[in-house]
Amino acid sequence: ARIDIEDATQHLRDILKLDRPGGSVNENQRASSSYNGDLNGLLVPDPTAAGDGSSSAKPVPQTVPLGALQDKQVICLSGDDNSTCMVILAKDVEIVASSDSSITSKARGSNKVKIQPVARYDWEQKYYYGNLIAVSNAYLAYAIRGASSGSAMVRVLSVSTAERTLLKGFTGGVADLAFAHLNSNQLACLDEAGNLFIWCLSMENGKIQEEILVNIKRSDGTPLNNFRRIIWCPFIPDENEESCEEGSQTLALLHEDRAEVCDLDIIRANHSSWPVEVTNIKEGYIVVKGHSTRLSEGALSPDGTVLATASHDGYVKFWQIYIDGQDEPSRCLHEWKPHEGKPLSCLLFCDNHKKQDPEVPFWRFLITGADQNQELKMWCTVSWTCLQTIQFSPDIFSSVSVPPSLKVCLDLSAEYLILSDVQRKVLYVMELVQNQEEGKAYFSSISEFLLTHPVLSFGIQMVSHCRLRHTEVLSAEEESDGISAEGAQGSGTTGSAAGVLIKLFCVHTKALQDVQIRFQPLHSPDTVTPVPPHGSREDFAFPDHLADIGMEGRGSEKGSIHGSQPDLRRISELSVPVDFLPPSNDTKPKLMTPDAFMTPSTSLQQITGSPGSSISSLTAVTT
Repeated sequence: ARIDIEDATQHLRDILKLDRPGGSVNENQRASSSYNGDLNGLLVPDPTAAGDGSSSAKPVPQTVPLGALQDKQVICLSGDDNSTCMVILAKDVEIVASSDSSITSKARGSNKVKIQPVARYDWEQKYYYGNLIAVSNAYLAYAIRGASSGSAMVRVLSVSTAERTLLKGFTGGVADLAFAHLNSNQLACLDEAGNLFIWCLSMENGKIQEEILVNIKRSDGTPLNNFRRIIWCPFIPDENEESCEEGSQTLALLHEDRAEVCDLDIIRANHSSWPVEVTNIKEGYIVVKGHSTRLSEGALSPDGTVLATASHDGYVKFWQIYIDGQDEPSRCLHEWKPHEGKPLSCLLFCDNHKKQDPEVPFWRFLITGADQNQELKMWCTVSWTCLQTIQFSPDIFSSVSVPPSLKVCLDLSAEYLILSDVQRKVLYVMELVQNQEEGKAYFSSISEFLLTHPVLSFGIQMVSHCRLRHTEVLSAEEESDGISAEGAQGSGTTGSAAGVLIKLFCVHTKALQDVQIRFQPLHSPDTVTPVPPHGSREDFAFPDHLADIGMEGRGSEKGSIHGSQPDLRRISELSVPVDFLPPSNDTKPKLMTPDAFMTPSTSLQQITGSPGSSISSLTAVTT
């Protein structure tokens, strides 16, 4: 049935307290203006039928130079450090992989990437729909299988002491795992049978202690599948509070044909022993159905009252969530096909969760991806127009054309999109520029960093500004040309430039690694932190030999670290690339309004309460 636009819009506004003082606008002014600053919305006749909307894009101010972009651009990556910061100049961009990034290539890894081994384990090379690794500031967690039993387990590693523990009890494999947020000690794991485990991790007497907080069990005989996903409600830090709270206790689970939204506080208040059969949960749990094929990605609004889902049926849908209304079906507020029906594989809202400006609404811009992210699109959620399309292509000179299979992750500041290609030995970093006032966002550059193995899964621990040494700014040719001149100057301080440091934990086919990328971005960072002197190893705490590194082995249940205990937090710089394996195969947040639903006849009312939201001052959600 066709969605009643006016009814759905007003219903969502009532729930989320979208109307604000001064929101009333003259009808003539509203009809003549495509963008209204007070409403934060575009009034369109039929938002559900909006396509890519390229014809409705407005001229772009010089502050965000989208208006100067050409229509089409092809970027052929070179496979060396000269491929750092390739400028993107178009709205429709094709990025061609370099031949050196091929798995069979003998090209060396990038000098801008520093690698340190954490643990050895053999992971199968394939596209994993969920995450193999979860990263917090205190712990790493990664999925493995036991050597003797072959049963799935999760290894937890303390970042500060390298102390380890194992989490068990899964049915089938581990489909996905995720910490609630970077500062959280709550780890959620979802197995292939759909059983949910949430542990609280802590350190006592130097040992990792795990406490089960929630364990929701499926009925016996539930079919196994590895497409299940965990979606935590975003954590919004409060700068006025020194203590770090756990934030929202709402999460969504994506299964083959449905999504489930759970309020963990309500579930824990009603149950004292675990596991609990999902059929016995009467409060704090709702089911969302409405896609014709399996779900692939999702996102919860910061107040947990709107769920966005992406599916292999090509649709993105926005659902109104009544966590207390188990008997009422969730209502679809908006839906559209961002990639002309292609199976979706990415759904990322470009919100700055690192430093939230209370005047900036959430869910303003959206990145969608299709066909294992071979195609990415940037969207404005006010006008539902496509601002930019990025297409990734295989190496044109290769005799065997292997399509890209990309895993993507957006950093907390929403300034950098990081991508790994499961089929290639490479990491990509794309810079993202946003202009909230003009309603424009686009990718401004892409950087290519060659590796020695393909990355199957990764977690971002930190993206920070830094100072780059002279040799980290120059290309290899420029560096070699300048050696004699630099040597004649003695050992004085070399020049430096503002740069970016990205710290990741990456899983490839043979190991888990600590990976650091230093490079000079297209847009210079505003503030930087100093880098230790050239060649300094004062913060290097890892042992040099593999014998001192935890070895999981294929299915080892007892990988332990011998000798000194490394501090994974203190690897601020590695003097040289390390390839330990031989090359082989008080202010509340504000959300976007869904004025895209509205027709010119829709009346605006001042809403004073939010019956469906636990955070009554949340103002808007765009759907």
